[in-house]
Amino acid sequence: MNLRTNAKTRAIGAWIRWMVLPLLLGGATMALIAQTETRQWEINADPIFTHLAEDLLVIGTQAQSVRLRVVAATSTFENVKDRKTVCQFDLSGLGQGTHALRVGAADIRLPDGVSLLEPVTTILTIQLEKKITKTIDVLAELEGKPARGAAVVAVRLRPDRIQLTGTAAMLEDVDTVRTRPINLRNASESFKKEVPLDLPAALIVEPSSRIVVAEIDIQARLITRLLENIPITAKGKTTGYRIEPNGITLAISGPEAIVSEIETNPAFSVTIDLEGLTPGSHSLKAAIKLPLHTTLVQVTPERFSVTISK
Repeated sequence: MNLRTNAKTRAIGAWIRWMVLPLLLGGATMALIAQTETRQWEINADPIFTHLAEDLLVIGTQAQSVRLRVVAATSTFENVKDRKTVCQFDLSGLGQGTHALRVGAADIRLPDGVSLLEPVTTILTIQLEKKITKTIDVLAELEGKPARGAAVVAVRLRPDRIQLTGTAAMLEDVDTVRTRPINLRNASESFKKEVPLDLPAALIVEPSSRIVVAEIDIQARLITRLLENIPITAKGKTTGYRIEPNGITLAISGPEAIVSEIETNPAFSVTIDLEGLTPGSHSLKAAIKLPLHTTLVQVTPERFSVTISK
């Protein structure tokens, strides 16, 4: 009985080995293929320069890059395809003028796992020119209008002066620099924000951030308005009186939003108190009540002739 059982067990084990072994071998083969399979593609390498003379500036490389053909294992392609690549050029001993720089394999810094097949760009042409520096004022570029009744009373920039480095041709007509537009549309309160400078990329800027802090001070716009022939309201009597003249002229100063609509403001009134006056003629002043934040500048006339009937 035991002999038959052991034989059956051995047969099952052999069957399992025959079934599983090809699967294991197939998996190992696929893994080996994935590791050895490669992918080729082209990338752009950013040029960087070393040992540039202190009085010179590299011109004309902003739009240039070094094109390279590279290879990597397919299994690592997604991890390395977008990594930064640079090509370093030694400018030792080069003076002012045009120079053709040869792209050498030793100067290329590739990400780990990526190998160079060949440079597609074999020559990078650059221009070296004398550099100068210039300190100029920064001006704010404003666009849009604040909310109705509000006005910009002050604009402060930090810093308000910057130092530019470039060639004489670059800086010849540059006397000021403006910020990118600062939107004031419907703004009713003061605010502060960081704003980029509107500068060509070729210029070197100090401070290097190319950003200034703009503080925009917005307050209510103040106006002075002349109100003519404003009716006078009598208090204490409804009949039996006459007020001459029957209107008043006022000059009122204050925030535009309030002054421009002051006639409909409940806090605004012009009255003469007739309570307790005896029949006859009287010379009286009008009582003028104004809304908060407004000021009476002028009154015409200052006194009124009031006649009370018997």
